[in-house]
Amino acid sequence: MPFYSDEIIQELKNQADIALVIQQFLPLKKSGVNKYVGVCPFHDDHSPSMSVNSTLGIYKCFACGAGGDVFKFIQEHEKLDFKGAVEWVANFVGFALPNLGNNVNTEVLEERTMVRKLNELACEWFEQQLTLSPKALEYLNKRHVSPETRKQFHIGYAPTGREGLIGYAARNGFSPRDCVKAGLAVEKENGGIADKFRDRLMIAIQNLSGVVVAFGGRDLSDPASHNGIKLAKYMNSPETALYSKRDILFGLNHSRNAIMKENAVIIVEGYFDLISLYQSGVQNVVAASGTALTENHASILARYAKTAYLVFDGDAAGQNATRRSLEIVLPKGLSPKVFALSRPDGTKIDPDNFVNEQGPDAFRRALRTAEDWLSYLGRTMPNNSPEDRAAFITQAKTLIKSIENPELRNQYLKLVSERYSTTRSLAGIKVAHPKREKAPTAEQPAAPQVSVPWELLSPIEVRFANLLYRNPTLLDRAAEYFDMDFAASGIQIFDSPLIDEFIQSILAQYAETGTFSPRTLYESLSPQLQLFLEQLPDETWKTPNEILEFYDTVAVLTLNLCDRYKKLIPLDSEAGMRLRMQLNKFTQGIQTISKKRKISAITPDVFAEQIIQSKAPLIDLYTSIKDLSSGVAQSTTAQFNNTQFAIPQATTAAQPSSPQFNNAQPAQFAQPEMPPEMEAPPPFDNGEQFASSEPPEEAPYDPNEEPYVPDDEPYVPDDDFGAMDDFG
Repeated sequence: MPFYSDEIIQELKNQADIALVIQQFLPLKKSGVNKYVGVCPFHDDHSPSMSVNSTLGIYKCFACGAGGDVFKFIQEHEKLDFKGAVEWVANFVGFALPNLGNNVNTEVLEERTMVRKLNELACEWFEQQLTLSPKALEYLNKRHVSPETRKQFHIGYAPTGREGLIGYAARNGFSPRDCVKAGLAVEKENGGIADKFRDRLMIAIQNLSGVVVAFGGRDLSDPASHNGIKLAKYMNSPETALYSKRDILFGLNHSRNAIMKENAVIIVEGYFDLISLYQSGVQNVVAASGTALTENHASILARYAKTAYLVFDGDAAGQNATRRSLEIVLPKGLSPKVFALSRPDGTKIDPDNFVNEQGPDAFRRALRTAEDWLSYLGRTMPNNSPEDRAAFITQAKTLIKSIENPELRNQYLKLVSERYSTTRSLAGIKVAHPKREKAPTAEQPAAPQVSVPWELLSPIEVRFANLLYRNPTLLDRAAEYFDMDFAASGIQIFDSPLIDEFIQSILAQYAETGTFSPRTLYESLSPQLQLFLEQLPDETWKTPNEILEFYDTVAVLTLNLCDRYKKLIPLDSEAGMRLRMQLNKFTQGIQTISKKRKISAITPDVFAEQIIQSKAPLIDLYTSIKDLSSGVAQSTTAQFNNTQFAIPQATTAAQPSSPQFNNAQPAQFAQPEMPPEMEAPPPFDNGEQFASSEPPEEAPYDPNEEPYVPDDEPYVPDDDFGAMDDFG
C-alpha cells in the first residue's frame, strides 16, 4: 500500500508545532523556553503531569508514561491510524500531502496550499498599498493605531481599482480563478472577475499558527462615489478551503498566552475593539471572525480559560445577543461574566472608543464590575409578575441543564436555590453525580526505566553541552576542534561518557547534513540521552559572547583533562619525570594564554587561534602518556619536546577584536534562582559533581573569571607576558 515518504513525514513534523496541536484539545501552561505542562488526557490526571516540548516536538506524561511526537498524540487522542494522524496534522498545518492515488483529500490539500500562498501574497500587497494611501493612513491615525500595531496585525489597504490584486496575483503565477477560490475576487454577472475588496482598510485574519486565512475589510469610500448607496461597513472573506468562520477567532494567535496567564478571556465584537485593547496592554481578548460566537469558538476558548467576559450593549438587541452568547459558552465549561461600558455621562460606548477615551486602567476597573451570568439574567429579565418570574426560572433551567460539567451544574443549582428560593421550581433538573472511572485492570508492561546521573556529571561539561545545543552557530568551530585527528587520538576530553556521546551525536548530525535540527537529533539519541536532552536546563541568562565562552570552556576542559593525565604518568623512571614536567609546562601554557586573554594582553581572535593550535601538542602529549603508562618505549617524548607553540609577538598587546567577537560586557549578569538544596556551580570548576540528582539551573558565564589552576600546581605567570617558547 503506498504511503508518504520519510522526507514528507519529517517536513510535516518540522512544520507542526506540537504545543499548538495539543492545545486544540486541552489547555497548556508555559513552563520554560518552548516548554509547557498540562493535564494528561490519557489517564485520570488531576494535576499537570504531561510535559510538552515544542523545540523537540514531543510530549511525555511522567505519571502514566504516555509520550511521543505529534503524530503519536493524534493517533492516541483521536483514535486514528498513522496515516489518518498524518493527514489530520497536514490539514491543521495547511500542508499539501502528495497524491497517493487513493487519497481523496489531495485536491482539497492542494487548494488549501494555493489559498494559503495567495493570502500571503495578498497580505503583502495590501500592506504595500497602505503606505501609498494618505486616506487610509489618516483613518488609522484617527483611531490611534500605531505603526507597530499595523505591522503586528498586518493591516493594509485595498485600492479602488477593479483588478489591482488580480493583476498583481497574475504577475506572481495565480489566475483570476485562484483569486475567486481564495475569496479575494468575485465573479460578475457579465462573466468577468473583479477584486472583492475595493477602497477598504484590510485586516488579516490569522489562525493559531499565524497563517493568514482570510481578511476583513472596513469601508473607507465616500457614498457619493457610488450614487449615495451606503455600502456595508465591514466585508469579510467568504469561507474557503482554508477558512471556516465557526473555527477562527480573530486575534487568538496574538492573545493566547495572555489568556492562559489570566485564565480569562474578554470577548468583543469588532476588529478594532480587539486591536485597541491589545495595543493598550489589555491583551487577553478575542473577537468573533465575521460571525456571531459559535460553539466551536467556545470550545476553543475553554482550552485556555475558565472565565469569559462578555461586553454587552444595554438595548434589547444587545441583551438578546448576550443571552445567546450565554447559551453557547455555558455548555463548554466557561464561567461567563457580563459588563457594560459607558462614558461619564452614561451613554453606552464600545471597547475601542472606551480605551482610547478613558485608557486601559479605566477598562480594567470596568472589568472588575462584571457580574456573573445569573445576576445579569435576574437583573435584566422582567420581574413584575408571576409570569415574569416563571420565565426567568425557565431560562435559568435551560442554561443550567446545558452545562456539561456535572460538578459545575450542581454548583449553579445550589447558587440559584440560595439566591432565588427556587428549589421546587428547579426540581426538574436532576442533580448529577459524576461517575468514578475504574482503574484499568489489565497489567501493562512496565516501560524500561532510564535516568540521568546528574550527580555524577561535571557542571562545566553540562554547560558546554548546553552551549553547543543552543548555539548552532558554534558547530563549525566545534567541528574544527573535535576533528578526525582529535577523534582518532582517543582523547576523552569529557570526563562523562554521557556528555561525550551527546556532543558526538550533535557533531555527527552536523557533519552529515550541514545543518542542525533539535528534533532530528532527539530522534537519533538513546533513551537515556533523550531524557538528558528533555531535562537539560533552559537558558535563563544570555551569555555575553558565546564564541568566547566556547574557547574559554575548551581551555578549562583541557586543564581538567591534564589534571586527570597526571594520574596516568608513572614517576619511577626518568621518562616519566620528564613527561610530568612537559605536562606541567603545557598546563602552564594554557593557563597563561587564558590569563592574557582575560586581561586583554591578547585579543580574543589570537586566543581562539592558540586554543586551536594547542590541540596538536595535546594529542602528542596524550600519546606519550598512553605509551609510557603501557610500557611502550618512548620515542615520542623527544618529538614532543620539540613541539613549538609561540604566541605571535605582534598581537601580545590588546587590539580591537574581530567583528566575530563581541567585547561589550553587560554590567551584571542575571543569576538564576537555585533550589534551596543546591548552589549554582561556578562556571569553571575542575570536575566537582552536582550535589543533586536533579538537573541544575545554570550559572551565568563570566568571561573575566580567573582561569582554573590545579591545587598542586600553582599558577606562575610569565614576568613580561611575552612570547612563550613552547607549549611543552
